[in-house]
Amino acid sequence: MKNKLWGLLLLLLLTGCANNPQNNEPDTGIHGALHRVEYGGNVAYIFGTLHGGRPEWFPLANIVEDALRRADIIAVEIDEVGTSQAEMLAAVQQAMFIPNGQTWVDILPHEHYTHLVETIGAWDIDYADVNTMNPAFLLWSISVEFALSFSDLGIALYDTVDYYIAAFAREHGLPVIGLEDATQQIEILYNPPFDVLLSMIQHLHTREETLERFLESGELTIDRLAYYYSTNNFAPIIANMSLMGDDTYLHVTYMRDKVQGWRSTYYAHEITRLLRETPQPTTFFVAVGLAHVISSNAGENFTDIIEQLHLLGLSPVAVYLP
Repeated sequence: MKNKLWGLLLLLLLTGCANNPQNNEPDTGIHGALHRVEYGGNVAYIFGTLHGGRPEWFPLANIVEDALRRADIIAVEIDEVGTSQAEMLAAVQQAMFIPNGQTWVDILPHEHYTHLVETIGAWDIDYADVNTMNPAFLLWSISVEFALSFSDLGIALYDTVDYYIAAFAREHGLPVIGLEDATQQIEILYNPPFDVLLSMIQHLHTREETLERFLESGELTIDRLAYYYSTNNFAPIIANMSLMGDDTYLHVTYMRDKVQGWRSTYYAHEITRLLRETPQPTTFFVAVGLAHVISSNAGENFTDIIEQLHLLGLSPVAVYLP
């Protein structure tokens, strides 16, 4: 259950921008670990989103709204709300099913096949309805559904922080670009290496067992995560993320190293490319999941965009410290 909650994160802190609220009125609202980095005449504000939302979260902190108003271009993980929506849907549909008309019995070792069939039955899922579905896709879906069953956090398209930012771009006629394409993200999430898939299956438990383990583990519920995010209190989130430092489960380390760490590094390179190769002075507002902004503070197994930008010779600074 660890793995899916992490797909909902991203964060850190900041100082030293032109309109630093610490020098004026105290700022309130979500600041999403906002950072500022510049190269030549170009600037990027890096903001950590939670891929969900509540009405009282908007507008965001003054300093974030100010960064949005300064932006010439909005950059997001994937422009799901814009021109690549069709690409995103096509990639998801392709990832949903096992190719070549195969079923689980054709691709899984017997013990994993048996365990998966028996366990999903305990989740009230009919094997005949899903036996051609990509097992990784199914397991991610189950874990998301389970996590959200403990929350009233809005995750519909129009409820989220991400959508609020995309709506701002539309309202102000700003272009929205994706740091990665839909196919790459879907491939990483839904087509992990086969041994990672087997680890996911091996550690799938019934709903009752999952609930018991979840409550005993001390992991953040989505509502607690949302509360810490809304109050700009990232320390408990970072502390909880450190649980992923345990190399016991292959699918957990894959989530940490590939889904989170590798993509943070990739995003940092893309941001650096934008800053170094954009000829006209341009301000970018970059919105990515919070964990991609703060995770290097969780331990030596973690990296994030801010750490990677420093390694690439840039100097991102925190714009706001609570």
